[in-house]
Parts: sequence; structure tokens; C-alpha cells
Amino acid sequence: MRRLWPLALLLLALPLLAGCFGPGAAALPIDQLSTLRDQFEELDRADETAINDQLTALRQEAEAGAQSKDKAIQAEAARKRLLAAYCWERRGDFSDAESNYQQVVRGPFGSVALFRITQIAGYRTAKAMAESQDLSLDSDQRQEAAQIAKLEHQKGLKALEQVYNMPPDSKVLLRDPEVASLPLKAWPTVDLRYEAYKRLDVYYRERPSYQAMAFLVRICGGGRELAGQAKRSYSYILAIVLIAALAKLITTPLTAAQFRSMRKLQVVQPELKKLQEKHKGDKQAMSRAQMDLFREHKVNPASSCLPMLIQFPILIWVYYAIRYFVFQFEGVRFLYIGSLADPDTVTINGMPLPGPLLLLYGVSMYFSQKLLAQPTATPEQQQQQKMMAYMMPVLLLFVLKSLPAAFILYWLLQNILMTGHQWLIMRPQRAVEAATQGAALSVSESAGPPPEAIQKLSQGTGGSKKKRKRR
Repeated sequence: MRRLWPLALLLLALPLLAGCFGPGAAALPIDQLSTLRDQFEELDRADETAINDQLTALRQEAEAGAQSKDKAIQAEAARKRLLAAYCWERRGDFSDAESNYQQVVRGPFGSVALFRITQIAGYRTAKAMAESQDLSLDSDQRQEAAQIAKLEHQKGLKALEQVYNMPPDSKVLLRDPEVASLPLKAWPTVDLRYEAYKRLDVYYRERPSYQAMAFLVRICGGGRELAGQAKRSYSYILAIVLIAALAKLITTPLTAAQFRSMRKLQVVQPELKKLQEKHKGDKQAMSRAQMDLFREHKVNPASSCLPMLIQFPILIWVYYAIRYFVFQFEGVRFLYIGSLADPDTVTINGMPLPGPLLLLYGVSMYFSQKLLAQPTATPEQQQQQKMMAYMMPVLLLFVLKSLPAAFILYWLLQNILMTGHQWLIMRPQRAVEAATQGAALSVSESAGPPPEAIQKLSQGTGGSKKKRKRR
């Protein structure tokens, strides 16, 4: 089972990389968004008395429908809860409005609710920031306003991150101006992912990983486009290639140590197999003999795991660097991909499936796993190796299909570099094993029947003749 630890680590890391933490929001169809816009506009036109009456009725209907097990009734209750939250927002009770929006986040109106939270948070952040710089207030009041601005800023960021992995072409409603307590101008329907990326770009701009990506793009000749100019796609692609090369350069000593340790483990596999047969049924004796064998050949079984654990922080850092920078990848073309900010998927019968770039990564992952296979492994270990070689690429294809194509391109390049490095390190051992197997095969084919077999055959024939004479 030791061969399954990379799969276990991957299963632990993938939810973080794929942004699976958090409730995840649903996108509404255009017709439902239009109906919802009409209902919002009706509430915008209502006076204070009508808003209070609507709030009471909507809350009662929402609470009654939430108790039902019927999904249609639950969805209608969520819509009532959303409208009740908007009534709270109309009254200027933003805390009550946000708490009600939070109850809708997990349902079909989640994307609308999250953007309502985002717009309220943006409005309150700007208001608190203005108060924190108002010299007419005392220092305690300004400090309290600065703290409120920080909390609202984090609240808006968290809400936007929950719609980060929405499918392309999803739409959402935005209010102009931000909050319902202000007179309405319009309810535009906008592209959900683009709007989320644009707003997140403002939040992420000061982060070191974002600035590192921006620096790489600049030195590759991009990032200085004027308004109205198309982005230089090659500079962003070169930046991804450069960061993959730098990451590989940093991790080369670790991967070299990992592959050398794996090679040593493969060398002692025949001896380990003999010990397993010798101490079959005695686990304590087997454990002692195994440790003696590892000590004799200076093999540390944990040394093949530790380098990969150290590489995970680098992988996660690169993931977040691309994630923070994702709005800048909007409109960056690569081969058939129209934008590296979008997932590499192909929609068939309404179902998004992995695209060619992601499939190519899966193929590279398969060959990487095949290269790790141990020729001298036991039948059980060989079965585990086959399972790893097939399961991991398939698992990755469906888990990573929601990530931006920019990250898939980076990970493909990184895997190609790692597989090439692995092949160079493992090549001497492969050559020795191939030569040994070839020599054994040639000896078995060229040699005739062994002398003992010939002697027994002749003795057996003579014996039968003597028996016939006696008869």
C-alpha cells in the first residue's frame, strides 16, 4: 500500500487547488434573471409601508416553504428569502439583509445573493474608509471605521471567491447604484465570471504573488498595453513557461533526491521479495529483516515521500499566483483557447467535458506514472501501479476541469519537465535491467536441454527395456 500515498496526498490537495471549499453558487438562466429583475424593480418602486408589508409576508412564506422536502417548494422559498433580504436592504438594515442573503447562498439563487453581499460590502467599505479619514471625528471613531472597512473588505472578497468557479457564460444581476437604500438607476445583466474576476483583481493587486506574476509578464514584453489595445498573448504565455521553468529549477534538487531514493528502493525489491517469502506469516521478523536490509543498502523509505511534500507549497503558491492574476489572462489566446482565464472544456449535450489541453495533461500524467512502475514489483504491487497509472489521470481530468486554462498549461509544462528529469535519472537502471533480461533470455534460448534431463530421459528409456526382457 506504500505506492498509494501519492494518490492520498493528491486527494487531500485537489479540493484546495480546485476551489472546492465553500458552498458554491448556482447560476440562474436568463429568463429567471429577467423575472427576478422585475421583482426587484417592483420593490424599488414600493414605499416604506409596502416594503414592511412585503417583508412580513415574504418571511412567513420563506420559513414555511423551507420546511418542505419538495425541491420545487424549497426553490420558491429561497426566492422568497432573497426578496425578503432585498426588503431589509431597502430599509437600510444591511446586517439583516446580509444574514438573509447568506441563507440563500447554497440554493439556486446563490450567485445573485453573493453579488448582493458583494455590493453591500463594497458600499460599506467605501463609506467606512471615508469615515476613517474624516478629521472631524476623534481617533477612536476613525480607528473603529478603519476596522469596519477591513471587515467589509474581507466579506466582499469571500463572497466573490465563492462564484470563482462558475461555468463560462453565466450571467448575474448587478444594481446601479450598489445598495437598495439608494434610488435605482438600472439593473444590468453582466457576465458573472468576468465581473467576479474584475472585482477580485482589485482585491488581489497588492498581494506578492500577483505582483510576481505581473513582473514576469512585464519582462516578457507585456502588461503595458494602452486602453483599446489587444493584449500581447505571447508575453503571458512566456510568463507561464518561465514560471514553470523557475519552479522546476527550484525543485530539481528535491526531485533528484526523490527519484534516487525510488531507484534504490527498486534495486532492493528482489531481496525484499525473498524476505517476504522467507518470513511469510511472521510480521515482526519481516519488519526486522526489512529494516536490516534498508540499513545495509542505506535506503530510507521516507526519503521518497518528503521531497514531494516539500514541493506542495510551491505548487500551491503557483496556483494562487495564477488565480490572483486570472483577470489579466482574460482575452489571452493560446491555440484554440479563446481566453486562458476560462476552463479548458468542450460542451457536449450541455455537459462540460475536458478539452484537448487537459486531455494532453492526462496523457502526460499517464506516461509519468508508467515511468514510475517497478519492473521487479510483486503482482500485488504491479496491480497497484496499474491502478495509479489509470486512476490518477482520470481523476485529475474531472477535478481540474473547472480551473483556468492558464493553470492547466503551467501544470502540463511542469509535468513534462518533471517526467523528462525522471527519465534521465532512471535511464541507467532501465538500461541495466533491459540488458540483464536480454542476457537471460538469450541464454535460455541458446542452451539445449540440461544434462540432468538428458540423463534421466536415457535412464528412463533403459529401464523400460530391461523390464520388457525380464518379462
